[in-house]
Amino acid sequence: MADVTGSVRIAPEVLATIVNVTAAAVPGVVAMGHVPGHGLLSRVWHDTTRGVRLTVRQNTVDIDLYVVVAQGINMVSTGSAIQHAVSSAVNEMLGMDVKNVNIYIQNIE
Repeated sequence: MADVTGSVRIAPEVLATIVNVTAAAVPGVVAMGHVPGHGLLSRVWHDTTRGVRLTVRQNTVDIDLYVVVAQGINMVSTGSAIQHAVSSAVNEMLGMDVKNVNIYIQNIE
């Protein structure tokens, strides 16, 4: 088989979807929140990218996640679990380095 050259580009929406789905699957996360500044005049994000803000530089990503958590859970432990799960998923699925995963708990339900 001959060597194939070229590039593989991942759309930011794909990265945001991976982050969203992974974070939403962590026990204690009830829903994804709203990213501040994403109002009616800004770009419309789909439900699978809701609550996610990304900054990508070369092969490194910074992630801000806005979440709603369940009442009565340990928020610090849940935030740490989200950070670990998201960082692992991005690294394993896309081979990207994750510099920061910032968790913003916006509400409790």
